[in-house]
Amino acid sequence: MNKIFFNKDQIILGILGAVLILFGIFHFGDKQFQKTRAAIARTNNLIASQQIELENIQGKIKQLEEVNKTELDNLKIELSQEKEKRADAEEARRKETEIAQKQLANLEEKMAETEKSDLTAIVQQWEPYIVAVECDFYSPETGELFIQTSGSGLLTKWKNTSAAILTNKHIVTPLSLNLGNIADRCLIKFPQKDIFVTSDNISVLTDEFDWGLITIDFQNEYIGELMQTPPYLCVAGPVLGDEVAILGYPNIGDETNVTVTDGIISGFDDNYFITSAKVEKGNSGGAAVSLKNNCYLGTPTFATTGEIESLARILDVKVLFK
Repeated sequence: MNKIFFNKDQIILGILGAVLILFGIFHFGDKQFQKTRAAIARTNNLIASQQIELENIQGKIKQLEEVNKTELDNLKIELSQEKEKRADAEEARRKETEIAQKQLANLEEKMAETEKSDLTAIVQQWEPYIVAVECDFYSPETGELFIQTSGSGLLTKWKNTSAAILTNKHIVTPLSLNLGNIADRCLIKFPQKDIFVTSDNISVLTDEFDWGLITIDFQNEYIGELMQTPPYLCVAGPVLGDEVAILGYPNIGDETNVTVTDGIISGFDDNYFITSAKVEKGNSGGAAVSLKNNCYLGTPTFATTGEIESLARILDVKVLFK
């Protein structure tokens, strides 16, 4: 085996080389270490900066929470106050409503009393002018009474007459018997005063409509007083819903006082007003009075029977002036 021998210079050079290599290694490692420490420092600084920012943000959040809590508390207080105001307002409205309802009820009661009072006053005003009528028909051959009709009438002034009874044609002529003759005599009764007047001055006002007239040639003191303020005829026609009173002497009514039924104008039928006021046999020839205008609308004539109730017809007095 061959042995290798190094001289002194080679050994020294080898040692120097090794030292140089180690120095390069350590020098390079120190630079890397310094770079790493710098990177760590920068990271730490960034983290510290972010921590500070985070703390700032958390501080702002806390401030906002405190502000919002204060605002929320204020809103809760305002809401509570508004609820109290609303409750007070509703209570005030309830009391005002109760007062208004009571006032309305009192007003309606007073209006009802007024209407009742008005109706009573109108009836009292018209009652003396509403008469009961009985007409006699005698046989021209035998002179005996063969038919008698009855109904109601209105005492009024008519054209050239000083006093007359406006009534229905079917009362002064026996239409049911298809006879054209006129009654020979009619008895006019003022039941309230127990006054009776007879007349043979009887006529038919129109062939087309159910109007008859009994002229009173002799006036007593009572009739003369009534004729100083005769009833008014309605100038304007009624409208749907107008209140009307029917005055007359129906067969089933009071024998000593006028009978009154009231209703409204329910409709119109050519020269007739349809009314819900009840009309019975014997009311014919009586008076239909407008409560709104306190005037004579016409005379009740016939009734048409419906499924529920009868609707009477009022013959418009204005047909006599056409």
